[in-house]
Amino acid sequence: MIEALIGLLGVLVGSAITTAKEVWTSRLQHRRDGSFSAIRLICILEEYADACVSVVFDDGTAYGRPAGRTESGEEYCEPQVEAPAPLEFPEDISWRSLPEPLMHRALALPNKARSTSRAISAASEHAFPPDYEEVFSARQEGYALLGLDALEVAEDLRNHYRIAVKSHVQFNTEWNAMVFLREKVAAFKEAA
Repeated sequence: MIEALIGLLGVLVGSAITTAKEVWTSRLQHRRDGSFSAIRLICILEEYADACVSVVFDDGTAYGRPAGRTESGEEYCEPQVEAPAPLEFPEDISWRSLPEPLMHRALALPNKARSTSRAISAASEHAFPPDYEEVFSARQEGYALLGLDALEVAEDLRNHYRIAVKSHVQFNTEWNAMVFLREKVAAFKEAA
């Protein structure tokens, strides 16, 4: 009888060890998938934010003068930087391995970009030459918000997965895109 109990105990301990190993291995793989996906997203989001910053700087002028000119010589402001295309994420991102709030925020960015494009189009219907102030204001504010959202999601992913390495070189250590965008967003809110 004791031998049967020892045998049963051995089977139970063996299955507990096997189950614990499988759970540990599964969690480790889930963490690795999440870390890889976070790194991919951070690079994509920071690249997108850089494109948004370029749009925020664009005021429709070149060398301090309106960038467009009609055939009759009248000057008008014209965008010098193309708006970034809405985000498209690669298929190798393991979305389920990411924390749900961060996943949602990242996946919501393309919808926000489309909404921003619609708002800019609506503003263009009520803009007047030569400076088209309504269009440039809507463009700058919209892409400041999008760029800030992208950088904040990237930063939260970096913090969650403890990723210290930045995905781009910073030549000017005095300038920070997130600070710049936050200041721009605050200025737009104050002006409203």
